[in-house]
Amino acid sequence: MTRRPIRRMAPELALKIAAGEVVERPASAVKELIDNAIDAEARHIDIDVREAGMRLIRVADDGCGIPRDELSLAFASHATSKVETLDDLDRLTTLGFRGEALPSIAAVARVGVQTRAKEETVGSRMRIEFGETVESGTAAVPDGFRIAIADLFANVPARRKFVRSQRAEAGQIASMVAQYVLAQPGIAISLTIDGRVTLQSAGSGLVADALAAVYGAEAAAETCPVEARSEDIMVEGLVSTPRLTRPNRAAVHISVNGRPIANRSLVFALEEAYSGFLMSGRHPLAVVHLRLPAAEVDANIHPSKQEVRFAREREVHRLLHRAVATALLGTHLTESGSRPRPGAAPGAPAENVAIDLDFPGQDATQSPLPPALVPSMPGLRIVGQTGQTFIIAEGPNGLYMIDQHAAHERVIFDMLETALNAGEVTAQPLLAPATVELEPSQMEALEANNSLLEQVGFELEPFGDTACLIRAVPALSGRATPADLVREVLAELESLPQPAAARERALAAMACRAAVKAGQTLGVEEMRELVLQLERTPRPATCPHGRPTMIHLSHMQLEREFGRR
Repeated sequence: MTRRPIRRMAPELALKIAAGEVVERPASAVKELIDNAIDAEARHIDIDVREAGMRLIRVADDGCGIPRDELSLAFASHATSKVETLDDLDRLTTLGFRGEALPSIAAVARVGVQTRAKEETVGSRMRIEFGETVESGTAAVPDGFRIAIADLFANVPARRKFVRSQRAEAGQIASMVAQYVLAQPGIAISLTIDGRVTLQSAGSGLVADALAAVYGAEAAAETCPVEARSEDIMVEGLVSTPRLTRPNRAAVHISVNGRPIANRSLVFALEEAYSGFLMSGRHPLAVVHLRLPAAEVDANIHPSKQEVRFAREREVHRLLHRAVATALLGTHLTESGSRPRPGAAPGAPAENVAIDLDFPGQDATQSPLPPALVPSMPGLRIVGQTGQTFIIAEGPNGLYMIDQHAAHERVIFDMLETALNAGEVTAQPLLAPATVELEPSQMEALEANNSLLEQVGFELEPFGDTACLIRAVPALSGRATPADLVREVLAELESLPQPAAARERALAAMACRAAVKAGQTLGVEEMRELVLQLERTPRPATCPHGRPTMIHLSHMQLEREFGRR
């Protein structure tokens, strides 16, 4: 390869390259324009896109508008009204701040603008084609800012070929606009795609109304409020009850000071609060708003401004986890899995109705019990055991098949958690210390979680670089061998991205190792005692990992299977 001389990049080339960081796809342009509208204190934002935004994007708002003498400057690189000094980056209160949105969009599209500042009697207009201003003047227009973007990426064919199908790009726009509807419930936002209104929010200020606009009224009705404060940090919003789940995390929405964000550790903290409520592979629907001092949040770590860092990250995670966990435990649900009847006081006795434990939409002949929807199990009569794995029991409404391992896990987990909360965990010293070889990552987990391990009943001591001595284990660990128990717990802790959930993961691992296993024969008295203990737990329907402990076959289902109905 022949060496080329170093040259200063042409300004128009530099602008196009910089534009690629800000405007990756049509949805990126829409996002930047919504940010500007919100910063302009708009109460209404209307978005209209044609052919997934590649042909046309229109955004109109009723915000403060741009004064005539500042309009051309708004399309100059690094021009902004939101940052004056470097210190301003440490206390950002606006969604946009980089001064790159409008010039980046104008560099790769044909742009028309009409705007009027509230203090002006006549508005302004401007037309820009791929970075060059071709027309400007006055216009009789209402307050606010209106922009039309056509032929996006027409002058950058290399970028255009990476744009996905119209359906995929339109889906990205719809998803992104939905995030703002949920993060800004006080702003009325509408989205029209190819002439059809696909999303419209009322701007009432209520999270429930915004959630209903995006996911429907039925989904909004299956949520419970979340609220918590800690000094100057606030968490509020709505999360779904365990009846309403999704197969992925796309319905988990978190915003910080009104900014929709993508933060894996916050999502993990939220989902950990559902541990024991949801089956593995299912995820909640959630709209959670975090508010904290601007100086505590760093949004200047990525051009998209969707990723943020926190000065007190652990405290934010801990408060979010506690808020969601409290909301879930505080849901007062009747035996039929519905909310209390209108007018009933929280905690009032449920109506005298038949117990219906089916999940909507699932096979009625073999339906898992909805997690955490039953205040207590009905009294059961033990019939027997099948496959040395499942306990068969009869109740007032049919047959129950109970997974002996999952049920015992739940019982042991709750006993450990109760003892730990009361400060009554008992350690069982070993007659002679046992040595266990560990992986390097497990050694790191041991060092990082030593205090927690002591709290739950372990007495472990590093022994060289690759092993530890086990001097004591939790007395409730029962059947587990000390070495297997330690490896299991440390394996859980080493793969834990969120430290706030370490305690629950450790207890779940201990319960799993200590519980009776599939393939073990149980006597009638052992089965009866296990079921009695399960009946006393507050969350009998699932194990600590979210698997169902039982399935229910109602009398009606049995009659239907035998042709009696």
